[in-house]
Amino acid sequence: MIDADFEDGFDDFEQEVTRIPQHEKGKQLGQSILQNAGQYLQSMSAAEHKHFIQMLKGLATQEPYFEVLANQLDQPVENKVANDALNLLHIWTLMNQHESDVDFNLLDVIQTDYFQVELLEAFDALETGENKIQRRLVIEEAFKLYDMQCFVGCVPLLYAQLEGLLTDVLLARGYLKQHQTKFIDVYKIVPGLKGNEIKSLWHKAKIACELNTYFSELAAYKMDNSSTVTMTRHNILHGTDVTQFSQERSFILFIWLFSAISFMSTVKN
Repeated sequence: MIDADFEDGFDDFEQEVTRIPQHEKGKQLGQSILQNAGQYLQSMSAAEHKHFIQMLKGLATQEPYFEVLANQLDQPVENKVANDALNLLHIWTLMNQHESDVDFNLLDVIQTDYFQVELLEAFDALETGENKIQRRLVIEEAFKLYDMQCFVGCVPLLYAQLEGLLTDVLLARGYLKQHQTKFIDVYKIVPGLKGNEIKSLWHKAKIACELNTYFSELAAYKMDNSSTVTMTRHNILHGTDVTQFSQERSFILFIWLFSAISFMSTVKN
């Protein structure tokens, strides 16, 4: 089943889209994390690489997206590796630095101080508006829900924050403006909208790509049917899917959140 957010925009996306010049400073693309992770991937021993891939494939029995991550990290070195896979590998390097137990559970890294500190430091570097303080508190609540294994609350909260963060960034950069409860597409990037009113994450993701094309590389904002994690988003948030509230799904969404925040913190006007 295709997400309704996808269906909202299919016809519009066939039309020509307004182009806006890219900001050179916004092309840093979180290079520190991505480049270091890419170098680490190339330098991994065969034994460590095999162990890591097997771990991901084992987790895929509960959350198929781990198979996507495993495939990204198990390909020829000259191939491009997805943003979220590289960010996951970055988290793996943090684990190696901080954990002495070889049997440490990858899923438990979300509960560690070093992961939470790094995510929140990246969040603090974001240039957003008046929601920033409150949104930080909401993210901290998501950590608590994960720690308590309250994944029924954690999953929809994380989906909502991924969209909310994008909204904040687009508002801060002047690509959206808020009129009461409505969000207006300032540059009329998405064609065919009545009053240029934004209706879905699909529309926001399209506008974000005009702010910086690298937004299309972030798994959280790929509005197509290539990821079951993205495809089920609408049904989860609207209550028609009650089967996806797992630790594994929560973990993936935290990795997406970390990936999105790490990138967004580098994007300047």
